[in-house]
Amino acid sequence: MTSSVASLSFFCLLVLLLPAPHGASSHASYKQGSRQIFSRTSGRSSGNSQQASSVSTATTCSSLATGLGNNKVPVVHRQSPCSQLHGLPSLTAADVLRRDASLIWRRFSSQSSLVDALAPSPAVAALGPSPAATVLAPSPAATIIPANGSSDPRTLPGALDYSVLVNYGTPEQQFPVFLDTSSVGASMLRCKPCASGSNDCDPAFDTSQSSTFANVLCGSPDCPTNCSGGSFCPLDGIYSVINGTFAEDVLALAPSTAINNFKFVCLNVSKPDDQPVAGTLDLSRDRNSLPSQLSSSGQAPAAAFSYCLPKSPSSQGFLSLGVNATVKDDNVTAHAPLVSNGDPELASMYFIDLVGMSLGDEDLPIPVGTFGSNGTNLDVGTTFTMLAPDAYTALSNSFQKQMSRYNFSSPGIGGFDTCFNFTDLNDLVIPNVQFKFSNGDILEIHADQMLYYDDTDAAPFTMACLAFSSLDAGDSFSAVIGSYTLATTEVVYNVAGGEVGFIPWSC
Repeated sequence: MTSSVASLSFFCLLVLLLPAPHGASSHASYKQGSRQIFSRTSGRSSGNSQQASSVSTATTCSSLATGLGNNKVPVVHRQSPCSQLHGLPSLTAADVLRRDASLIWRRFSSQSSLVDALAPSPAVAALGPSPAATVLAPSPAATIIPANGSSDPRTLPGALDYSVLVNYGTPEQQFPVFLDTSSVGASMLRCKPCASGSNDCDPAFDTSQSSTFANVLCGSPDCPTNCSGGSFCPLDGIYSVINGTFAEDVLALAPSTAINNFKFVCLNVSKPDDQPVAGTLDLSRDRNSLPSQLSSSGQAPAAAFSYCLPKSPSSQGFLSLGVNATVKDDNVTAHAPLVSNGDPELASMYFIDLVGMSLGDEDLPIPVGTFGSNGTNLDVGTTFTMLAPDAYTALSNSFQKQMSRYNFSSPGIGGFDTCFNFTDLNDLVIPNVQFKFSNGDILEIHADQMLYYDDTDAAPFTMACLAFSSLDAGDSFSAVIGSYTLATTEVVYNVAGGEVGFIPWSC
């Protein structure tokens, strides 16, 4: 439901986010207890022996279409040389923080408030019945979003960063699509004919060329919309700003996974201004998500999958499906219990039971009840981790205290407020963040995942900020863990087992 309004932003505007920093300066590092030690070296260095090395561009790009074997699909960042979005302008960290805040506001707002907020303005309504089909490319100024959330989804920058190649139809038509864990309840794909009545909306699925394509009709058990008659089943309710209908066809993912009669939303949009991503791949808990349909087809345990998001645009991650999505090494893996948020409108999203945090050797003085009973959201569409104000304040204060020997920078950079200048140093000690779960497991976050660097090539000996942000004081949820924090970590969704596993340094 409201969880997926974030998804509609993708179809409204596709702009490139900042690259994920990757320490590439000449330095060596090692872990000592719960701290990371960095030292300058005379030559080039990978920076950290734990960190996965980059895959060559030629190898990475060639594997996109062929897959990685064992039902693994390559995942690339939108700024990867292998991505069809490579080369588009970047957003600043400040833009991304505002975008994260806006996505979270939409995702967790009540349905009634979103209906009001998403109502088209009179000027847009005058353009016709399909605003998503008429306004797709706002000016760059539209990327500046109020912290409390923009009221118009068409001014929201593209929410998603990581893409895979998928094949729809018979014969197969291949498309790059974004990964999404907070979806409208189905994967989405731009389809022909375009909303303008022409076929000039590539990349788009030509349904007339697929012998296995079928529309889902109102009244069908596969139609989640309350509609009647023999018309096509629409994407309705809160998502009425998106013009789309439910359909089914064969979905094939390299190298060997295919689902017949895969349910998805066929989008009716106009020419996408040369933006070469065709849709989203829904990984949520909804019945029409990819994991759920894999399970229903008998090809996987209940909603089992994992992904590892690459830290650097020059490296590659993966999406692992079915029986391969299992936690293999308990010695290097933390587990977090999956919990219900308690809101039926958010039932398709993933929440884990975070109960505390520490920094270095210090437990953060977070008031009891801050994390509450509504769970912490995991989301590939949110970049930076956002915490309840009491938790963020405790983290920021402790980081400033433990880093007091270094040069604090005020004001901060990129919208962050806890920043230090490490430019002229030869040695550096960073206390690592730990997430603590109700089962006693602890997930440690390395410095490169918890710091945002002003100059990625000089990292960590550059301006650096704590890459966390605070939620609004009135928010009723406790935390959202974003993709920046979990980059290079395989996140394993074992829904049947009631847990999520974390395997660091997996890609």
